[in-house]
Order: sequence, then structure tokens, then C-alpha cells
Amino acid sequence: MAINFQKERDKQQKRLLLLRDVSMGIVILGAGFFFLLRSWLVLDFNQRYPPDQLDKLFGVVCLLYGGWRVYRGYLHTRSSSISSHEQ
Repeated sequence: MAINFQKERDKQQKRLLLLRDVSMGIVILGAGFFFLLRSWLVLDFNQRYPPDQLDKLFGVVCLLYGGWRVYRGYLHTRSSSISSHEQ
């Protein structure tokens, strides 16, 4: 009985970690796209702080890191689904 409870608890924790990785990855990817495409958007913010090369660099870094977070979540689901089929 305690073993089943522990397995269910582990499953829930893995799902929460997956949700966290994927959702934060999507948010960071969105920020990356925003900083990359900020010069094409008509915003009052762009008049006060014009976009420069640092914005594009930060956008690329956000895209890489956000992509890594989503990929890590994908790998986590693949490894957990494979191990659950083996048991």
C-alpha cells in the first residue's frame, strides 16, 4: 500500500516538473520572439528605448534557453514513458 502511494506521488511530481519545464520554456520563447521582433512592432516603449543589437542578442539567448527547457521536458516524458512500459 505504501509502495503504491509512493509511486503515485512520484508520478505527480514528474508531471509537475514537466509542466513547469514546458510552461517556462514557452514563456521564455515568447520573450525571445518579443525581443527579436521588437523593432517591427509599433510601441510607445520603442520610442523611449529604441531597439538595438543587445535586444537581438538577448532574444537569441532566450530562444535557445526556452527551446532547451521545452526539449528537456520532452526528453523527460520520453524517458518516463519508456520506463513505465518496461515495468
